[in-house]
Amino acid sequence: MQVKGTGLISTRTFVKEKHASQYSAWLNALPADIKRAFSEVIQTSQWYDVEKFYYQPLKVVSQIMYQGDDKKAAFAAGQFSADYGLKGVYKVFLMIATPQSLMKAAKRIIALYYQPVSVELDEIQKKSLVLSTTKLQKNSDLLDYRTIGWCVRALELANCKNVQHEKVEAKYPDMFSVKLSWD
Repeated sequence: MQVKGTGLISTRTFVKEKHASQYSAWLNALPADIKRAFSEVIQTSQWYDVEKFYYQPLKVVSQIMYQGDDKKAAFAAGQFSADYGLKGVYKVFLMIATPQSLMKAAKRIIALYYQPVSVELDEIQKKSLVLSTTKLQKNSDLLDYRTIGWCVRALELANCKNVQHEKVEAKYPDMFSVKLSWD
C-alpha cells in the first residue's frame, strides 16, 4: 500500500502548525531514513510506503503529543488534513455540496491519495451513510481514524451540524466501515 507525497506533507504541516514546540522532538524520534524524507522537499506526486512514511510518523505523533492515544492523534491529524486540503479551492464546493455528494467526492479524493484502495458508500440516507475503505495497514486503527477524522471535518466544513461517527462491522473483506451521521 502506498500514499502520495501530499499525505506526508499534511502530516508534517500538522505537526509544525499544531505542535510547533514538539516538532523537533517528533522529527528526531523518526528513524533516520524517514527523518531524512521529512526534512527534505517531499514530492507531492511521488508514492511512498504507507507503513514506513505514513503510519510510523503518525505513531510517533501519538506517542509524543497524545500520550499514546492513537485514535485521538489520528482523528486530529485527519481533521487537520481536511482543513488543509478543503479550505482553498474547494471552499465554494463545500458551501453548495450536499453531504452525500461530498462523501461521493471523498471516494475520489481517497483514491487520489492511496494506492491500491477501494472505497464504497452504503446505506445512504438523508442524514447518514456508511463509508467503507480498504484498510491501509493491517491491525491498526491509527490510519482508519485519520480517515474518519478527515470525513467528520469535511462534513463539518460543509455545514453539517453535530457530526457523529461510529465504526461498524465491515461489509467487505480487508476494509473498515464507519457510519457517519449529522443533524
